[in-house]
Amino acid sequence: MQYDKHNTNQNRNNPAQNPNLMKAQDNLDLREFGRTLARRRRMILLVTAVTIFLTLLITLFSKPVYRATATVQIEREAAKVVDIDFLGAGDIRDTRDFYQTQFELIRSRALAAKVISSLNLGEKLSSTSILGQIKEWLHLVDKEREQAALEELLLDNLTVEPVKNSRLVAVSYTSSEPGQAAEIANAVVRTFKDMNTERRLSATSEAKEYLDKSVQETKAKLDESEARLNQYAREHEIFQLEGEDSTTSAFALKQLSEELVKVQKQRIEQESKLEILADKNRSLSDRAGVLEHDAAYLQELGQRLDKLKVQQRETPNNNITTQIDKLEQDIGLEITARLDTMKTELDAAKKKEALIREGMARAKTEAMQEQDSASAYNTLKREVATNQELYQNLLQRLKEVNIAGGVNTNNIAIIDPAQAPLEKFKPNLPTNLLFGSLLGVLLGIAAAFMREFLDDTVSDAGELERITQLPLLGVLAETPGVGSGQMARMSVNKPRSPIAEAFRSLRTSLRFQLQDVEKPISFVTSTNASEGKSTTSVNLAGSYASAGNKVLLIDADLRNPSLHKLMGIKAAPGLANYLSGAIDARTLAQETDIHNLYLIPAGGLPNDPTELLSSPSMQALLDAFRKEFDQIILDGPPVLGLADAPILASLSHATIVTVRAGHTRKGMLENALTRLRRSHAPLAGVLLNRVDLDSGYGYEYGSYVYQAESVEAKHSAFSKWISALKKL
Repeated sequence: MQYDKHNTNQNRNNPAQNPNLMKAQDNLDLREFGRTLARRRRMILLVTAVTIFLTLLITLFSKPVYRATATVQIEREAAKVVDIDFLGAGDIRDTRDFYQTQFELIRSRALAAKVISSLNLGEKLSSTSILGQIKEWLHLVDKEREQAALEELLLDNLTVEPVKNSRLVAVSYTSSEPGQAAEIANAVVRTFKDMNTERRLSATSEAKEYLDKSVQETKAKLDESEARLNQYAREHEIFQLEGEDSTTSAFALKQLSEELVKVQKQRIEQESKLEILADKNRSLSDRAGVLEHDAAYLQELGQRLDKLKVQQRETPNNNITTQIDKLEQDIGLEITARLDTMKTELDAAKKKEALIREGMARAKTEAMQEQDSASAYNTLKREVATNQELYQNLLQRLKEVNIAGGVNTNNIAIIDPAQAPLEKFKPNLPTNLLFGSLLGVLLGIAAAFMREFLDDTVSDAGELERITQLPLLGVLAETPGVGSGQMARMSVNKPRSPIAEAFRSLRTSLRFQLQDVEKPISFVTSTNASEGKSTTSVNLAGSYASAGNKVLLIDADLRNPSLHKLMGIKAAPGLANYLSGAIDARTLAQETDIHNLYLIPAGGLPNDPTELLSSPSMQALLDAFRKEFDQIILDGPPVLGLADAPILASLSHATIVTVRAGHTRKGMLENALTRLRRSHAPLAGVLLNRVDLDSGYGYEYGSYVYQAESVEAKHSAFSKWISALKKL
């Protein structure tokens, strides 16, 4: 009969087919975090206590450290006696950048070296940290880097902090000697002020040298450019009046250009009039309109002609026709005369235009020659003007720098010199203990989760069900101080104990699963040795026997038998002897001191246990004893590494896999179940034993016990601490 839920629930392991499992994997389970902290609370408390203890030791054995503070004022700009912007400390437009630069200058190695030299601190500096003191005690500082080490030590003990909403800066130094702390703090601010003054004076001196050199070079360039200008003017006979830049050729070219425009305009007008007057398709009024002097006369003739044509249409008459012909002839002669005159005027305009163009060509040639000479002259003239302006500016700057060199201004002021402190700055015991407590808790939590992450053993009942996809038949609590022999008889000797109650629950679960099987055979196994399978077998058999069942317990572990020791009987003759044909089956079952419980020991250890267990004699033996006993329980060897367990599982109606909390590894358990499933073992469920209920793994199962059991003697405090430390 198959009770394995693996086939029916195989989709549980597939997140794509099981939305509930995917949801459980994606969501963050804060309760599980809380349970993890509860399970590892001993580790967290131990790490926290050790951290606090180390903090206390470090605090008590640390040398007292004193801090002296000097206050300085740093202005954005010093008072300007002479307005010379280029002598400043660079273009630092952002105030934060400026002050950060000053802070870094205070912490510079150059300043530290000057302070060490001025105070002769070669043998007086000492580290205030534990690590630094250990290095000094072990002489780990290299002699070649002794100066650099001193500078680093001084800077490590130096603190620069701006005073909020002000231009004040607090410069502090920590030392194990109060007087030295004040002396070094004052030396630092004094040296910083002196170095700032030196930088300004150095900048003035360098600027003076640079400007002096630049003035001389510029003066030489100015003289040279003026000489070239004069020489060029003499060679090309250039005489320009002040304010008059135009030459005669240029002026003439301008006049001719204006005249050419007028002539072109007249020519175009003459051509237009000539074209209109010569166009016979136009009306007489349009043609007469282009004439200036004879326009009225021609228009009058045209009006007379129009009247005669009207009369001719109304009353045709030869006399009128003659008059019309004569008027048309007069108009034609007049227009022809005007055309000849206009052609003559147009030819004259074209000749004038051509003459002007010839004059412009000559003027352009002369202007270009004069322009080349003037361009070179103007270039030399501009060079002289540029050198003159540069020379005057540099000369003025040089005078300003000479004045600024005698003015001693500084934007650094010492407000409060450092005083020798009266109280120590650190170590501060309350602060250190608080910090140590917080650090200890954090380290403890980190260690707990790291231990939880690295722990691949099965400890949680819910996790066991998720891994195995099998029902959890029971949870057995850890019973420290109880031997294996006492534990095996716990269900009989202490019927009111939690262990006995757990096995009664196991018995009930098996009865529900095997209710259709008459006189079932149950097989108890485990993944590896020392996981409580033999103890489970004896207690389960005792639980059945206490309920009035006649129970047969068979020690089928023919490699490492143990039931005869737990029950206090002889190991031989036993099962191995029967299967090898040495004895009769009727002498196998031995009565134990537990009522209704009989035991078949393993007997002599055979060379090939697998062959004996798989023989027909084993099946025949079980069939024979099922007629006599109500329950048969097989205690077999572990699954991994042996072939015995799959054989015994195939002979049973229910296979129970015992798992030891905190001992059985998940991967090995999965491999064992896979092997049993491949052999079609009737897996009834798993049993989790030796669970520490106080650790949080058995939180679902509570601790409700009989009143008589709750007043049992407790273990000594020493044994509890030893057990807790082992579980860490």
